[in-house]
Amino acid sequence: MRRTKHYRNNLRRMIVLATVIIVAFGAFIIYSQLTSPKREAKAEATKLAQKYAKLRTVKNFYWYNRQKTYFTVDGQNTNGQNIYVVIAQKGGQINIYSHDKGISGTKARSIVQKEHQPKKITKIAMGMWKKKPVWEITYLNKYNRLCYDLVSFKNGSMLKTIQNI
Repeated sequence: MRRTKHYRNNLRRMIVLATVIIVAFGAFIIYSQLTSPKREAKAEATKLAQKYAKLRTVKNFYWYNRQKTYFTVDGQNTNGQNIYVVIAQKGGQINIYSHDKGISGTKARSIVQKEHQPKKITKIAMGMWKKKPVWEITYLNKYNRLCYDLVSFKNGSMLKTIQNI
């Protein structure tokens, strides 16, 4: 009798352990599938930035999607210059901007915080809008409504604001 109870307890533990392993593996597969497009876009954009902008190191990657989709790789080129390489998803047009020719994502964030006092900033991305480099700041306002601002990379001016989406 005692041995049967011990056997059942071990069996239960093995079933629980197997279930946990299966669930964890399933979660990993789902996560991997969901993040795959971003990984692929980053890898391709990095390759292009290395080839055409002589990018040596990568600090950040941004995925911008407004009128068109742009991938931006932030890093340092072989001359030691900090640059943003903005690549159009369609057509592959590449624009290169030196960090010192505009504002950082951190500065753009502080401009939006001062202007709108968002409850939570959800995304910062660099891209192009009307052929100009911009920072897109997406956030939740005090009413938990989605909003976004486009801030000029060149001078930090607010170019577009959409509230309460």
